[in-house]
Amino acid sequence: MEFIDREQEQSRLIAALSSNAPAFIVLYGRRRLGKSTLIRKVLSSKDVYFEASQSETATQIDMLSKAIAMVYEGFDGPIYPSWEQIILAFNHRCEENATLVLDEFPYMVYEDTSLPSTLQRIVDRRVIGGEGLRCNIVICGSSQRMMQGLIQGSEPLYGRADEEFCLRPIRLPHWCKAMQMDAKAAVEEYSVWGGVPQYWNQREKYDSFEDAVEGLVLNEHGLLYHEPSRLFRDDAQDIAPYSSIMTAIGSGCHRYSDIASAVGKSTAELSKPIKNLTEMAFIRKEVPFGESEKKTKKTLYQIDDPFMAFYYKFVEPYKSTIAMGRTNIVKQMLERSFHDHVGGIWERICQIAVSGNILFGHTWKVAGRWWGKAPVYEEGKKTPVRYEDLEFDVVAEDQNDKNTILVGECKWKGADYADRLLDKLKKKVNVAPFAQGKKVVYALFLREQPLSDADCDILLPDDVILQLPE
Repeated sequence: MEFIDREQEQSRLIAALSSNAPAFIVLYGRRRLGKSTLIRKVLSSKDVYFEASQSETATQIDMLSKAIAMVYEGFDGPIYPSWEQIILAFNHRCEENATLVLDEFPYMVYEDTSLPSTLQRIVDRRVIGGEGLRCNIVICGSSQRMMQGLIQGSEPLYGRADEEFCLRPIRLPHWCKAMQMDAKAAVEEYSVWGGVPQYWNQREKYDSFEDAVEGLVLNEHGLLYHEPSRLFRDDAQDIAPYSSIMTAIGSGCHRYSDIASAVGKSTAELSKPIKNLTEMAFIRKEVPFGESEKKTKKTLYQIDDPFMAFYYKFVEPYKSTIAMGRTNIVKQMLERSFHDHVGGIWERICQIAVSGNILFGHTWKVAGRWWGKAPVYEEGKKTPVRYEDLEFDVVAEDQNDKNTILVGECKWKGADYADRLLDKLKKKVNVAPFAQGKKVVYALFLREQPLSDADCDILLPDDVILQLPE
């Protein structure tokens, strides 16, 4: 697969590494996003790339000396007793403005917790003089929480980075173009592989989407069958709380109390792992449109990564079945429920397409869902006789006029009658508390061309993908 996207990151890296002054760069993000590939694309023949392993410090230093010797002959002759000595030796020997990349940096820190302080002293040579720093240094890692922690607050490397990159998954429009898929197929595949390059790279080896899902995910020997555990181990030794929380959310427990009940823990015990999962972008907090995150009691937790959402809905609950070789049973269940899964991803995609965008003659703020209860009255009575549960897929406020809102319905199913969908949506809006006294712009986000017209804007997958940020 060709290298996709990352133009902005490449430009920033090249600018920093080609500056007259030595640069210290920090790059991190979850595994399989292409961090190492990105770095290697901007290196030259005078630069050294080293990927650490889970081994003792002395072994790591010896391996680094051999990596440097591949570029600077004879460098591995001496024995280097410490990280400081080998890095300073490289700094003395290398060509001016050469780059030393220390990939999987957390492995190095696990074995030598003093390494960040050592690196601080070396990086600070840019300021205090002495021998001076002639080379660029790049540290990279998949342990998101450790990498973030190294450059925050009172940590030794705080304030030292010239560039800091937190690599995120690649957005849907790039995959649609790269894989030469029609928009509907791209949305469906994205709902499994997300924006992770290595997942798409493995998918390319199969003749069909169905074969790829079965071979990679619904198979004990599949490359992605144990993927969540691998990702969690990059950030924690005890991954049980993470896995339990994700399983609970995947099975439909979205409220804090429900998650706690499902995993058999108190809400206080879940505070830290939920915070960590949120920071790692595996889950997200969701509150109804228009309500304060701090004040509302309606907060829900959603799995925010397409692959993880797929895995914890269709794989984790059925591992015993898969282990018995009953994959066909899981596949049948998947066929029945897959459109519902895609529908949830489609809803999120549509929210992102609206957020901060100019659509339908308006500039919209961040879009989200609304859910809650609406009062139902009988004719002639002022007191509600009951309350009706309501939910809206896409709601956003006009950036310049708080009295104008967009309300949209998302459907990922066969062709339907747009006028009927719009009429149903308007009836719900008429009783929705957040919409009272507002001017409403209506929109339908549909998988298929509708069977009838409607007096509102209608966006199909091609239209939505064009509106997504790249």
